[in-house]
Amino acid sequence: MKKILKYISAIVLLGMSNSMIFAQEKTNETLNQLVRSAIEYAPKIKEQQQMVAIGDYKTKIQQSALKPQIQSEIGVTRFDPVAKANFGGTAIQFQPNMNYNANIGGSYVIYDWGKQFVNIEKSKLETALSKTNVEGLKNIYAYQVANLYYGIIYTQKAIEVQKEQLKLVDENGKVIGNRLKQGDALDYDQVSIQVRYKNSESRLTDLQSQLERQIIYLSSLIGKDAHGLIPSGTDFNLGIADLTIEGALTQAQTNNFDLKALKDRDLIAERDVKLAQMSTLPSLAANAQVGIKNGYLPRINGEMPAIMDDFKFNTTVGVKLTIPVYSGHRGAYQTEVAKINREMLKYSVDATNQALKRDLEAAQNDYNSAKNKLDLSERNVFQAQYALKLANIRYQNGVLTNVEIEAAQTALKDAQFAQLQYQYQMALAKLDMNRLSGLKFW
Repeated sequence: MKKILKYISAIVLLGMSNSMIFAQEKTNETLNQLVRSAIEYAPKIKEQQQMVAIGDYKTKIQQSALKPQIQSEIGVTRFDPVAKANFGGTAIQFQPNMNYNANIGGSYVIYDWGKQFVNIEKSKLETALSKTNVEGLKNIYAYQVANLYYGIIYTQKAIEVQKEQLKLVDENGKVIGNRLKQGDALDYDQVSIQVRYKNSESRLTDLQSQLERQIIYLSSLIGKDAHGLIPSGTDFNLGIADLTIEGALTQAQTNNFDLKALKDRDLIAERDVKLAQMSTLPSLAANAQVGIKNGYLPRINGEMPAIMDDFKFNTTVGVKLTIPVYSGHRGAYQTEVAKINREMLKYSVDATNQALKRDLEAAQNDYNSAKNKLDLSERNVFQAQYALKLANIRYQNGVLTNVEIEAAQTALKDAQFAQLQYQYQMALAKLDMNRLSGLKFW
């Protein structure tokens, strides 16, 4: 018989364990789905993603400078007066008044000592920074949704506690009503319980209003109605591992999006320093042109030559070396500015790490404090429940006063609310530590 009971107990425990695991998986999937909906809907993320697209085109623009630049030109120019000469009664005009020109030409930078390649690298790094900003924005939305998610869970549970309190007050009211009929209670007792019932109703309405505001905010984040998306029986278990301050700081060095953005900006600043230093370097370019224009034959005594004789094909080919000589030390000043900007970024990294350590320590302290209080509150809830059970028996037997039973009920409600509050604080503190470390939980 004992073996049979052990077997049944094991099956029951296994079933309960599986149910808890399934419920947790469902909870995590619910949160993950809400986060994905918010990320897919968020206009701010879509706006930032356009910056990535712009960055890609900016890189292509920089890369186009490495290719030949070809352009065509068609024009007419009139000159008045033009040079003329007389030789023995013969007038010679060396240039026509109307000059026609049509050509196609191109230029190509043969060598610029690597300046354009650095510009391309900088453009790619700026695009990488835009991508980091997109991921950082997704992270912000994810943790906003998570905070709302657990805030809604807390409010739902607080509503259930308040409903239980309202039920107890209603039961007390019925007892008072029966006693009043029997002459064992005063009108004051009935009025007092009615006031207490109304106060409890008012607190319940406040909690329901708070829940509605949270759902409205969540709906605005995910772009659809969030009513009914979070089951009322959901718990505060995050489904993510606990982190130490040291572990969180280590993860943050590679995962925290503020630090990632600063690292990207440092790489961009490094290219700015290089470009400023390269501003005094020369550049070697080739150019070529082919076209047709008039004016090759002079006008003798004002006669126009035949078109086929006057218009000739022409070509131009050249190489040009441009050497900066003096620009008022502009390049040197730009180099110093770029170096100072990069130095500022190093201090920004130090300040960010300092703030990270401070915030992680504060979150860890909040977690530990709430956990210690939760351990105490669990005992308080048990004791308050037992005390109320005894008080109800005595109250129904007429041994306990209305004030004393109210005190027992209030003690239980306060203990239950405190327990909920500490569970909620633990969830928020753990969530904050993971946010600071840059953990992607969805």
